[in-house]
Amino acid sequence: MFKIIRNAVEKGNLILGYVSGLGILLMGLVLFYEVVCRYFFRSPTIWAQEMSIYLFMWTMLAGGAYTLQEGKHVRIDLVIEHLSLRTQHFLEMITSVAGMIFCAVITWQAYEMIVASIGYNKVSATLLRVPMWIPQMALLLGFALLTLQFAIIIVDRFNSVFGKHEEGQSC
Repeated sequence: MFKIIRNAVEKGNLILGYVSGLGILLMGLVLFYEVVCRYFFRSPTIWAQEMSIYLFMWTMLAGGAYTLQEGKHVRIDLVIEHLSLRTQHFLEMITSVAGMIFCAVITWQAYEMIVASIGYNKVSATLLRVPMWIPQMALLLGFALLTLQFAIIIVDRFNSVFGKHEEGQSC
């Protein structure tokens, strides 16, 4: 069962990682369009800056779990790299528990924020009047995926530290 969940989470992270990359490309194109309109045609858009901010939020938050999955988050390993592999895995398991708890709290808070935004019909304070639950959903999705990815890391490191390995699984 865990293998099915792991595969689903990792596949979702991979897809969102690629979508995040495309989102960054789209954000660059939107900003390029804005620069061209503003400086060459003296006709700035009313939507480019706001859409770029929303794209940035979505790409950074949706791509966070993929980054964690690939081990690409910033880490300070000056001391840790001198410890045994087992100790490193144990410490990573402990820090992942803290990370999972933090991300779960943020996920819950994001959920409550979205419910309130929908309940109060909150929209952006711009001419676009974007319903605020749309950009806020990036926070919910991103931190929910981070929570799941931390859980996977915890299970992997637990199995590594305490000697339980699934068939075909590497540490």
